[in-house]
Amino acid sequence: MASKLQSIQKGSQIIDQIFWELLKILKSRRNLTELALARRIRKLAKDLGAQGLAFPPIVSFGKGLAFPPIVSFGKSSAEIHHKPGKNIIGTNNFLMLDYGVKVNGYCSDFTRTLFLGRPTNYHKKIYNIVLNAQLTALKKVQAGADCVDIDLIARNIIAKAGFAKNYNHSTGHAVGRKIHEPPSFSPISKEVLSKDTIMTVEPGIYLPKKFGVRIEDMVLVTSKPKVFSKISKNFSDMIM
Repeated sequence: MASKLQSIQKGSQIIDQIFWELLKILKSRRNLTELALARRIRKLAKDLGAQGLAFPPIVSFGKGLAFPPIVSFGKSSAEIHHKPGKNIIGTNNFLMLDYGVKVNGYCSDFTRTLFLGRPTNYHKKIYNIVLNAQLTALKKVQAGADCVDIDLIARNIIAKAGFAKNYNHSTGHAVGRKIHEPPSFSPISKEVLSKDTIMTVEPGIYLPKKFGVRIEDMVLVTSKPKVFSKISKNFSDMIM
């Protein structure tokens, strides 16, 4: 039986494969809806060997998609937990992809925010604030670190940039047999990180009626943080 680490590593590999397939789909898209892309993510997960998606079921969500990933374009991406719908994936705005898969009963999690079209300097500015917050927090994820400190590192960078009110969720959580497990990176966390825990680091900025940006990676807690995904996060690599 594969271990937790092996299973989540496999899940992360599948996540990365799905991402590359999604890029191919988006490059040839014509009037593609958020819901259609969400369904494609679920199919790819199965085709690539996952048991399914890692998110908990939303019973009332669209027919035939009990475990929806987050696919949100433009204004929809300003919603932290947007349910993909009939919104057309257009151009000149952000597309957020937040999904995870389950392998051997273990969950994985991941978010990238693409830009479709020609970004403005403002789009680039917001993206890079989030990226700086995520990369800086990631460096401090190590055994013995206080979880609250990891949250504050990311939160303070976003606050100093003037977007404190636009970041209103925790910076990360552990993953295992459930997609959200303790400990978590939040302003009220009291936990200390233990070796071999697998955490997410996922700060974001959400601008109502405009767009949102979130960047998320899973990281293995050791003496030095080990990020699972091999997908780039540089803004230039996120432009399509």
